[in-house]
Amino acid sequence: MDGIHDTGGMDGYGPVQYQQDEPVFHYEWEGRVLSILTWMHLKGISWWDKSRFFREMMGNENYVNEIRNSYYTHWLSAAERLLVSERIITEQERLHRLEEIQAGLYRDRKPSKTFDPAEIDRAIEEMHEPRSLVLPGPEPSYQEGDRVLVKNMNPSGHTRCPKYVRNRVGEIAMSHGPQIYPESSSAGLGADPKPLYTVAFSATELWGDDGNPRDTIYVDLWEPYLTSAAA
Repeated sequence: MDGIHDTGGMDGYGPVQYQQDEPVFHYEWEGRVLSILTWMHLKGISWWDKSRFFREMMGNENYVNEIRNSYYTHWLSAAERLLVSERIITEQERLHRLEEIQAGLYRDRKPSKTFDPAEIDRAIEEMHEPRSLVLPGPEPSYQEGDRVLVKNMNPSGHTRCPKYVRNRVGEIAMSHGPQIYPESSSAGLGADPKPLYTVAFSATELWGDDGNPRDTIYVDLWEPYLTSAAA
């Protein structure tokens, strides 16, 4: 779907807030939200493309307002929506728990389960093990240097093709081989690997006279988004 991730080249959102020496988590609850969504991924309840789709469903205004407070509010919103969507909890249960939290009933609650530090270390090591994202799939149709046109499309579901590159011409800068296709993955249709490329666009191609002719924007795009722009 078209959403807040399509704001490249737009203004009016205020300055980008930069915090020097920013901590990993500003508040304890942010770490808990990360743990919850990670657990949901490990259990197969969610995965990255699916959780991104549910974050997008917040709506642009909510997305912008929440990011000024904490990025992890997006993750919390996605986790809540996913748990209801997968019928693990009902919407009534979600609202009831929210009322309890707002009333301060869980303010001093301690975790009900402790974990072996060695188990935590093993999980962290596993997360940092290098692994390839390339999967068996179709051979790439384009090579480095090929000119491509991004299709002018308006998908109703999740997509990783930003609106601001659609109907624009770029050049293949790198080919990454077949990788999980977000449109299929987010809809629960499996990995459905498609060739992935890094495509280079001039800033003027994307934004006309507002773009700096010295700037190049690199966007990772899957092959179904593209068509040949050869002369």
